[in-house]
Amino acid sequence: MAIDIFLVISLILVARLGWSAGLVRIFFTVLSGFMAIFVATKYSHQEVMNFCFIFAITAILIIMLGSFTLKLIGFFYLKTLDRIGGVVLSMSVWLLVSINVVIPTVIHDIVCVSNKPTSVVYVAVSKIIQRNIPMFQNYILQFIENKIVLRQK
Repeated sequence: MAIDIFLVISLILVARLGWSAGLVRIFFTVLSGFMAIFVATKYSHQEVMNFCFIFAITAILIIMLGSFTLKLIGFFYLKTLDRIGGVVLSMSVWLLVSINVVIPTVIHDIVCVSNKPTSVVYVAVSKIIQRNIPMFQNYILQFIENKIVLRQK
């Protein structure tokens, strides 16, 4: 029951964050992080200051591109659509992460003792995600797998 309450409250908070940020801002923020790491690692002189400088310049340029895109969205009166997209994206990403990483990490010992999770929402959503995204069917966090191996010995 506590897991269900956690899921509902966290989804409400994440939806609020997605509404205030919007799809474009979330997308360009994540894109700037990934692209900055990618460009900085491809730079031939891998010294600390060079890496940080290339990372910062790349992130700033992509965030500036995102700001320009936000101004275009505002100009064409698409802010509501942008905010709805932000809610959908943030809630789906948080649901995916919480169901497959956060909650299994927290409840692993409880499930090992009772052999049954105490959540209705977690079990239902986890089954749906595992059925529709085959990559998550056999996913177990490394430290949980290590605990299982140690208990079996």
